[in-house]
Amino acid sequence: MRVKKFAHNFCAVLLAGSIAAVGAESLVAADRVRSVGASGPESGYESSVPRLPDPHKELHHLSKNLKLTRNQRASVNSILEERAREIQLLLDVQALSEEYRNALAARVMEESNAQIETLLGSKQKRKFDKELAKDHEPH
Repeated sequence: MRVKKFAHNFCAVLLAGSIAAVGAESLVAADRVRSVGASGPESGYESSVPRLPDPHKELHHLSKNLKLTRNQRASVNSILEERAREIQLLLDVQALSEEYRNALAARVMEESNAQIETLLGSKQKRKFDKELAKDHEPH
């Protein structure tokens, strides 16, 4: 059942990504996705591919900064783990261009951030929004 739900969500993300134009928001969200160089000719990648931060480190960071309750931590953990799985699936599809892969990854990031926001209280949402805005600032 979980695999079926995940496959449905992944297909929805791919379809939404193919229909939607890559806007400024998607490109900004893609900044949160780290690029890592190819690990060699055997990797099959000629250029950099998006890579997500460790979900456990992100959970720790969010738990500390937002003072998440135990139930919130459990829910946020599920969202972050699912996000990491979806991004990994995108990385595994070598037929996608880097630009398209980044756009889809940005979409996954936006959706997971929206899911996290629904779990937060008003004070936590303000802090979370500030963190997202800070992450999107040019370095």
